[in-house]
Amino acid sequence: MLYWFATERSYRSALALFVQFLDETGGSVTDKNSVDGFIHFLKERGSSDVTIAHRLAVLKSFFSYLIGRGIVRKRALPLVEKYKTTKKIISIPTDDEVNLFLQSIEDEYRGSTESIGTAEKDNERHRARRYSLYRDLVLFSLIAATGLRISEALRIQRSDLNWTEFSIKILGKGSRERIIYFGIERLKLLLRELLTISEQLGVQSSYLFVSYQRRQPLTPRYLQKVMKAFLTQNCTSRCTPHTLRHYYATRSIERGANIKAIAMLLGHANIATTLKMYCHLSAHYLRETFETLNPFSAITLSVQQVVANRYQLLVNL
Repeated sequence: MLYWFATERSYRSALALFVQFLDETGGSVTDKNSVDGFIHFLKERGSSDVTIAHRLAVLKSFFSYLIGRGIVRKRALPLVEKYKTTKKIISIPTDDEVNLFLQSIEDEYRGSTESIGTAEKDNERHRARRYSLYRDLVLFSLIAATGLRISEALRIQRSDLNWTEFSIKILGKGSRERIIYFGIERLKLLLRELLTISEQLGVQSSYLFVSYQRRQPLTPRYLQKVMKAFLTQNCTSRCTPHTLRHYYATRSIERGANIKAIAMLLGHANIATTLKMYCHLSAHYLRETFETLNPFSAITLSVQQVVANRYQLLVNL
């Protein structure tokens, strides 16, 4: 449902901008120069290449709709070509940055529980704060440890957790289901404690991560604001909830994980998507590879290490 709303909102926004462009220029949908003019219009607004490419993709879909409904003939509409974008190097957070971020949430949660046991009274405001901090700690830890998309994490229901297999059923893009796992001791403890705290505070909902006041699933915008607030207070990292997904995929591959397995865990239908979007090697890993495997390097690997490296290369093809 979150995907559907987000897609509809982005399509409405793109088409509204196109209509605004036509109104301001006095143009028409059938004007052969309207697409080029729209691109110039978006650039003047400061839109990035990725945003422009998305707007044009929406426009192309809209034109196909007009043609399919017989509203406008295909020959009357301008051609919408694929917009080439420049590939950006995505900044992957370091282990220290991720650990510092998660630790800052945990420290504040511990502080809130200790204050209740001393001078402050456990009122509704403190209960809400305590629950929200622990819920956010579990949520961000789960995303960093599994590479979940934000919307996927927010859709998790309690019934999706399998405590026998330590797995979670995820509903991903295109309503495709997949299974991820949380069989790491830290994740098991965090999830169990979240359910315990929810029961103690009377937070009843079929969803796992909900607002204390409304008992409704959180929004992606809320997560972005929370993360920004903690990072502003504790470090200069520019992490976002989605870069935690990049972090998970990159670190797993650097540790020797099979790329096909990572693609399945991330919910990619095609392994090429994983290679293109999430296989970002850190500067540390690249430097270590250069210094260790360089033909002029003074470091000598054992036969076992060479065989192991070649095996990993083969299984990850």
